[in-house]
Amino acid sequence: MTHLTHMISPLHRGLCLVCALALFGFGGWWRDASAAPANTTVYPTGSFPLDVQNVQAAIDGGGTVVLKATNAAGQPTAFNFGPPVVTGSGVNLTTDVTILGEQVGQYMTTINGGFNTILGLVPIKSTIQGIDFEGPLDAAIALVASTGSDIVGNRIRGVVPVPLSFGFTDLEGIFVSGFDDPQHAITGQIRVADNIIEVSGGDFANGMQFDEVSADIEVSGNTVHFLESDGVIQVIGILVFRSHGKANVVNNSVTMDPGNLAAIPVGIFAGGHAEARYMISHNTVVTNHPNSDGIDIVGLSNSGSTQGAIIEGNHVVIQSSLLTSDAMGFFGAVNNSYIVANRLEGMAGNAIDIFGLDSAKIADSNHALGNDISRLSALNGDVFFGPFSTNNLVAGQCATYIDQGVGNRITCGTAISSMGAATRSAMGSSRGFDMLGPDDVNRARLDVIRNRLSR
Repeated sequence: MTHLTHMISPLHRGLCLVCALALFGFGGWWRDASAAPANTTVYPTGSFPLDVQNVQAAIDGGGTVVLKATNAAGQPTAFNFGPPVVTGSGVNLTTDVTILGEQVGQYMTTINGGFNTILGLVPIKSTIQGIDFEGPLDAAIALVASTGSDIVGNRIRGVVPVPLSFGFTDLEGIFVSGFDDPQHAITGQIRVADNIIEVSGGDFANGMQFDEVSADIEVSGNTVHFLESDGVIQVIGILVFRSHGKANVVNNSVTMDPGNLAAIPVGIFAGGHAEARYMISHNTVVTNHPNSDGIDIVGLSNSGSTQGAIIEGNHVVIQSSLLTSDAMGFFGAVNNSYIVANRLEGMAGNAIDIFGLDSAKIADSNHALGNDISRLSALNGDVFFGPFSTNNLVAGQCATYIDQGVGNRITCGTAISSMGAATRSAMGSSRGFDMLGPDDVNRARLDVIRNRLSR
């Protein structure tokens, strides 16, 4: 009898497993109930909305969620999140969770379509790693509340612009914003590393956007490529705006290719809030659009001043025929900040710009030191001190400069005056640096997100 019981027990367990697989489906999710916290494996079925439902159920359980690159039968299969439309779907981060993709040979865990594919609206801690997002609407990953997140090693391609309420369209590869509650919505640490983002289109378009983030931010080792730079209102590779802590943007590669001739692309754009500390270091920025800038640090009316920012050791290759363009610049209320040991190549209106925007937004006591501009051809002067610039210093190499400020010092080059300089001064404050109401854009994006959740 005992012997018979030992024979029946394995058979009974096997039958139970078959029943469980039949209940949840071979393409569904499977949880290790003995693990604490839970570990869940989710296989793609290629069926919408089943894939969304399975992934959401696993996320709701917390712990570690592994999204497989193949279906339960071992065939490469993408998760199907439905069409990229405003009536589409995504999953919501509801509890602390780690979401991991996998690589099986040449196949990577893939999610097709959806709308704000992974969305964080509650303050939880998350990891999102190793997933290929193909053709989502608006953004692949959007966090508007978080207590910390690692977004690592993902691939994002073909983001579809979402229509906003006031008639323009918007897209982001990755969007992190505490706009509704700047001091409390995004806290802890945000690390965005080693992702590959390829995008184009959209009137407002950013490869990555971080706005009103209280957390310390690290953006490192990412590749952002605008295949077409079409954003007629705003098109930026990496945007870090109105931070409240440390914001390190290091060792990234940003390429802004040609597109709509009404666009004015910027590779990296940062600044705002005097308590923030911006470090833009050892990035490579290539801008091929004829109206482009390389790296800009700003202090605007909607952001407050920027203090102690550092642009150091970057390599910018720019091909811009716009008189008002620059390879690097400080604009508005940027103070006590540094442009140091950068290498600038190509063609631009100026190699380095420093200018304020009005009497309330003065660029004061900044330093540009030891930059290599020998391979850059400036359409105006190599260095431009614009109006409302005071007590700034440039030391190093340059052939020509223009100084329309007060108390500025320069140790190189010959002062020049040109029609180009006058044009630069007149147009400087109208090049989109006020970003046409980022609060309105964020408010419209959040309305779109909430409409999705209310259905």
